[in-house]
Amino acid sequence: MFRIGEFSRIARVSGRLLRYYDSIGLLSPQHVDATTGYRHYTIGQLGRLNRILALKDLGLTLDQVARLIDDKVSTDEIRGMLLLRKAELEQSLSAEAARLRHIESRLQQIDEQGELKNYDVILKSTPAQPYLSTRRRFGGMDDVVALLRTIVQTVTAQVPAGLRNELIVVAHSDFDDEDLDLDIGFGLAKPINRSITLPDQTSMTIAELPAVDALATLIRRGPSEQSHIGFGALGLWMEANGYQIDGPSREVFLELPTGADAVMEIQFPVRKSTA
Repeated sequence: MFRIGEFSRIARVSGRLLRYYDSIGLLSPQHVDATTGYRHYTIGQLGRLNRILALKDLGLTLDQVARLIDDKVSTDEIRGMLLLRKAELEQSLSAEAARLRHIESRLQQIDEQGELKNYDVILKSTPAQPYLSTRRRFGGMDDVVALLRTIVQTVTAQVPAGLRNELIVVAHSDFDDEDLDLDIGFGLAKPINRSITLPDQTSMTIAELPAVDALATLIRRGPSEQSHIGFGALGLWMEANGYQIDGPSREVFLELPTGADAVMEIQFPVRKSTA
């Protein structure tokens, strides 16, 4: 028999680990000296220890390892454990691959723009919410800004602050199109039972802004005419991380626009690319 120090050197594990396995009943010494308390192991126990280490290296819990080596689980249960561990590892690898692509997109941004803009893209979901809005086509951004100001003035005067959420612009057309097809309005905490009439006698009506499972988002602060930088950063992130656009984009104003600058969250519904 071997004392714990000798056995640990043979097995290439620490004495602390052997003591821990003993304390939880996973691998107990063959003999413990009643006088000195010294633990003694036999070379025959090396096989059990090696199996423990091999199963643990697969990522199984020590409770699972104990059940496996003591033949307390069926073959189907063993297969289920390994399949679960396989799925966990695949998910972990996928997450690490996504982080790698995100790093690569930041490096590409530095290479193309000479600096790293302060844009952090976050993937999130959002629930459905009532939406008080008007949908129009615009020939240019000046008309959009003018209507934004009118809507802010009208809605803030007629809808209590506790009922309205953020100002939201939903883009139903690409920004490269000749005209802009936009929904402009406010998200609401709950529906209201009336429409809002704007000064030009058009109405803002209640609809539902649908829930989205996956939104690629970033926060942008600055002049409206520079919003293309934020959209470009999102496009770069989507390309680098294997996503494609899956619906109209949204601009959620985190602060009501009062001047040239705006603080908004740009949101793109996305899904994983199949190509």
